[in-house]
Amino acid sequence: MTEEDYVSALVKFIGEEFLQGEEQAKLNDVSPLMESGVLDSLRVALLLTYIRDELGLYVSPAKIDIDHFKDIRTIAGMLHELSLDAGAQKEKA
Repeated sequence: MTEEDYVSALVKFIGEEFLQGEEQAKLNDVSPLMESGVLDSLRVALLLTYIRDELGLYVSPAKIDIDHFKDIRTIAGMLHELSLDAGAQKEKA
């Protein structure tokens, strides 16, 4: 998946699962997720489950912080990087 694919998937998931109405319509790739309260500890756990189960990526505990989850663009960048690292690991094996 490209970074844009991750952005699209995350906008859809976060919008449908955590927001309603006007808030959902306003969500974009740079909407502040942590400081606006869209993501809290429980929702981060749900998002991580979605990332693992639907996108097939494992996010290590070291990456679970406000810097990596501040907005969808940042999360998508991290996921794209993880997918490239995972692909490189498979090629070495």
